[in-house]
Amino acid sequence: MERIPEPLAGSLASTLQHIRLIQEKEARLATARREALAQVLHRIGTEYRTGSITQHQLCMALLEIRSLEMSGRMTAWDEIVGVSWKRLSQIAKHLPNGPEGSWIGEHPIPDGAPRPIYGVPVVYVLFDATNEPCYVGSTDKFSARMTAHHKNGKRFVRWQAHPCDDREHAYRLEDRLLRRHKPYLNQKASR
Repeated sequence: MERIPEPLAGSLASTLQHIRLIQEKEARLATARREALAQVLHRIGTEYRTGSITQHQLCMALLEIRSLEMSGRMTAWDEIVGVSWKRLSQIAKHLPNGPEGSWIGEHPIPDGAPRPIYGVPVVYVLFDATNEPCYVGSTDKFSARMTAHHKNGKRFVRWQAHPCDDREHAYRLEDRLLRRHKPYLNQKASR
C-alpha cells in the first residue's frame, strides 16, 4: 500500500481485512450447509430404503430439497439417497392431485398435467359432459388406455384415477365402482 495515500491505505487495509473475515465465515457456513444437507439426505435415503416412507413421500422430500436452490444438491441426492434425482423429478410431476391420493383431470389431458405413470395400477372413472360417470376401468398403462378409449369412440370430458396396491386390489375396487355407478358405456355392471 506504499503508493496509496495514507488515509485511504489505512481504510483499505481495514476493509480488506473485514472482507477476508467475512469470506472465512462464509466458507465455514458453506461447509456447515453441505454437512447439514448430507445429514438430511442420509436420513431420507435410510427412511426410504427401510420402507418407512413411500415413493410419494420421497418425491415430496425431493421437492423440499429442490426448493433450497443450493448448488450440488442434485449430485449429493444421487450419491447419498441412491435414487435418481432426474427420474424422481419426472415421477414428482405426476404426483396425485385429487382427493385421497387420486388423480383428477380433463380430457384431452394437457401436456405435463399430473396423471398416473406407466406401471402404476389404477382404477379410473370417466365422466361425460354432465359429470355423469360413464365408464369405469382399470389399467397400469393409464395414458395409453385414455388414448385407446378416445379412438374407440368413448366420449368423456373428465376423469379420476385411484391408485391401487396391485392388480387384484384394482379388480376389487373396479368391481365395487361398477356396481355403485352402473356406467352406461361399460358392457357389464361388475366382474
